[in-house]
Amino acid sequence: MHRLQQHILERLIRHENQRYADLKPDEVEGNLFMYHLRQLTNGGLVVKRLDGLYELTAEGKRHVGGMSLETFTPRAQPKIVTLVVCRNEAGQYLFYRRRRQPLLGRAGFPYGKIHLGESIADAAVRELFEKTGLAADLEHKGDGYITIYQNGEPVSQIMFHLFYGENPVGELLPDSAGGKAFWGTLSDVDKTFMPSVIDLLQLLKDSLSERFFAELVYKEN
Repeated sequence: MHRLQQHILERLIRHENQRYADLKPDEVEGNLFMYHLRQLTNGGLVVKRLDGLYELTAEGKRHVGGMSLETFTPRAQPKIVTLVVCRNEAGQYLFYRRRRQPLLGRAGFPYGKIHLGESIADAAVRELFEKTGLAADLEHKGDGYITIYQNGEPVSQIMFHLFYGENPVGELLPDSAGGKAFWGTLSDVDKTFMPSVIDLLQLLKDSLSERFFAELVYKEN
């Protein structure tokens, strides 16, 4: 991002709104400054109000909320997800094997990002259906963090809201670009599974009627 665009965003981060004269540095030529201001307005990050003042749009506020204010580059942050554990009448669990990084090829419970403005309960229902084609009555059972390190570097960190359901209905989806859903038992869990699978099931068993909170950290070579 150009330094003038950074300057404009930084001003609007610290003020509700600004006049053109407040945004433009004195030493910068007007046409050059206006070009970069238009880049931000055309990109949907900044809007000029009817009274002539400039302010961040809702998209602009979301954008700067995920940036480092020192470097104006995206800042790595934990993903907030719903994670769904389902069990069928045969005692099998619903798993999902990833076909993308990070953790390519790993299997675990279906999960996905919560959309901005979406409730966690709605997100759990949506993600279960999108990932697997199934639907179930889901109960919010616990929350926590899962961080996975590989060779000393963090490659995945999620804040999860775990939901549990039994005997889902529907037709299991075939393979997709994102991954493959399948039924399995604990005897199928091996090194190709997410390291959190067994710990999450133990937390479900131990929590009984109370919601749990856990911070799970795994370090792999």
